Amino acid sequence: MKILNSWLNEFGNFGTDVDKLAAAMTSLGLAVESVTSVGAPVKGVVVARVLRTERHADAAKVHRVYVDAGDGVELHVWCGAFNMKAGDLIPLATLGTTMPDGRVITPRGILGIESHGMLCSGTEIGLSSDADGILILPSNLKLGADVFAALGVFADTVFDLDVTRNRPDCNGYLGVARDLGANLGVKVSPPAGDKAKKGAARSLRVSIADKQRCPRYNATVMSGVVVTNSPAWIARRLTNSGMRPINNVVDASNLVMLELNQPTHAFDADKIANAFKIRCARDKETLVTLDGQTRELESSDLLICDGKDMPIGLAGVMGGASTEISATTRVVALETAFFEASGVARTATRLGLRSEASLRFERGVDPYGIDFAVGRFAALLRESCPKLVVHAKGTDVKEKSLPPKQKSCRCEFRKSTAFSAQTFGEGD
Repeated sequence: MKILNSWLNEFGNFGTDVDKLAAAMTSLGLAVESVTSVGAPVKGVVVARVLRTERHADAAKVHRVYVDAGDGVELHVWCGAFNMKAGDLIPLATLGTTMPDGRVITPRGILGIESHGMLCSGTEIGLSSDADGILILPSNLKLGADVFAALGVFADTVFDLDVTRNRPDCNGYLGVARDLGANLGVKVSPPAGDKAKKGAARSLRVSIADKQRCPRYNATVMSGVVVTNSPAWIARRLTNSGMRPINNVVDASNLVMLELNQPTHAFDADKIANAFKIRCARDKETLVTLDGQTRELESSDLLICDGKDMPIGLAGVMGGASTEISATTRVVALETAFFEASGVARTATRLGLRSEASLRFERGVDPYGIDFAVGRFAALLRESCPKLVVHAKGTDVKEKSLPPKQKSCRCEFRKSTAFSAQTFGEGD
């Protein structure tokens, strides 16, 4: 589990004494395997605007890009990425810049034409994990400004924790913060949930055929969704945590998982036939998962199916491709559930399909933290979807097989012990 120092400090005032925090976490059984720095600015990388692009008859793999770095002087740069257009703001590594990999940007040329700098992908300057093209910056940045300062990026520290199977709560920031707060005497508060008034009632039919394998299933409908890129701070957090930003909906789901150890899954609500059915698979039944692979299923696999009883997800493991979030998605059906740990583990192992969600489900999540997770997801998504409507009276099925909310504990299990590992109750 990767823990960002700055993110941890949003749960409590833990400070920035890296050695002290690493020692405290290790003493609690959360062994710190490594401590690394991220987000260090690359001096010399500035905001530039694309003026125009041109192809050269003798250069098949690169094109000529003309940019303005804020001083009105037109600069020429050769570039092998073609994802930018006139008017886009992009990072320009100016001449003399030393890149993170040690390269020094010099006026090297192609076909006798010099390049006055280098246009950068997010990966090349450590701002994202996307190396497929040049990083397109927000349109409101000032030309010539230091890219890192303009984006509000600052140096941070990442603790890489070895979280053992008996500490499932510490697969989320809230669990780590609780335990660390008890040890250091720091007051811990969960992140803010959604404060907006709920919209008109809108529920989905939910039926659970195997109540032991799925004792709780919550389906919340949210409309007013516009699928776009996440706010930069969300994308950076996911990148620094080892996850690739995808879009604002998926990223909000992943951020909630990292914060609260509560996996969620967003379905395109217009593709689920107005219902969810949770049942075991039929032998030889198939499902195309989000990674594009066709999975042949067995009767031990628990499925999420739509209103037509068609498989649309492997419970606790991975969603299906037919209902994934896309650019046309306008209404989301958010699944937040509690699945039997051993069943998720069997399916993930048999299919060789371990995901961030399955890792958490098979070790244990809080069945009573679901409502808080839904509110947190909505709060995050609202930042990029200001017209988001969370509809009241979503469907929340709770079975008698749900684990008890109250847990007994011996008195000596206090303060810095593992008691905080599984404290059930609305995310607090």
